[in-house]
Amino acid sequence: MVAQPSRDKIPPAPFRPENATSSLDVVSTFNWYWETLPPTLPEKANARHFFTKVARPAFLRSSGLFREIPESDVPEVAFVGRSNVGKSSLLNALVNADLKSMELARTGARPGVTRTMNLYGVGGGDGVHIRRGKNNGFDKIVGIGGLLVTDLPGYGEGSLSSWGPEIMKYLMHRKQLRRVFVLVDTVVGLKDTDRSLLASLRLAGVSHQVLLSKCDKLYIPEAKYIERLGAKGKELAKAKGSSEDLRKTMEKLKEEIQPKFGGSALGELVAVSSEVMINGKRLGIDSVRVAVMKAAGLSLNARNAKGKLIRNAQSGWKHWQPAEEERANSFT
Repeated sequence: MVAQPSRDKIPPAPFRPENATSSLDVVSTFNWYWETLPPTLPEKANARHFFTKVARPAFLRSSGLFREIPESDVPEVAFVGRSNVGKSSLLNALVNADLKSMELARTGARPGVTRTMNLYGVGGGDGVHIRRGKNNGFDKIVGIGGLLVTDLPGYGEGSLSSWGPEIMKYLMHRKQLRRVFVLVDTVVGLKDTDRSLLASLRLAGVSHQVLLSKCDKLYIPEAKYIERLGAKGKELAKAKGSSEDLRKTMEKLKEEIQPKFGGSALGELVAVSSEVMINGKRLGIDSVRVAVMKAAGLSLNARNAKGKLIRNAQSGWKHWQPAEEERANSFT
């Protein structure tokens, strides 16, 4: 085994949040990227366009056994976390699902409602679907330009062995799995089951990233319009906490998800809330959409973004000038 370099020799990364791009930005210190680049406004716009305008989400299959999951030609991402961490609600927000009629990821009143590995195809054109095997052949998941989203059951206070060996088989051996998104409650933080899962992913060399869910419990930025989504619809909400509170939470979490030796989670932390809307957009969801598309290797070019290229007369460099709507919502 090749010895891994110690991170003691590497100076700690400074807190580098997404940069504000104009005076219209409401949040300039929200997500933290210390090993990757923050998403640009055109990337966020295109990710939003893909998930809300282009992609057609569809439920494909529910399975309790790893061997029952079909082979696939489609890049895959998986979402996992403790019971009641807000995973199903986040998936609904990710694809802009109608929570009342579509029920893409069934949000239950009680925690742990997801009991099996649920597969959802997300893609344009003919969409992502299962091609049935002929003459007793094997089924296969296909869909050009799309991705497969796997919703894994939530785990409780017990050990991961009681959570499900079939789920661990999926995480360790699924060839098309590009990244595992591990949801952690912003206020509760990591628990022993989270640490055990992260350690297993590190040891197996599985690409993974931590998302801070329910960040509205700790921080809601100042904005012109703040709304909370509830059972009775939208309700007005108020700003809460400070970016400093969120920063301290992220810095503490970084020490645990990136230990000094061995592999680690991707060097970025994205905070998200599926219940709070800032100026008409769910808090942090666009940043999650970009992370998912990058993990799946899907294109994030600026062809569909609203805006134009502006040339600087002195330097000659060109930069993307987003439309007013995109600048005002760059924190999503």
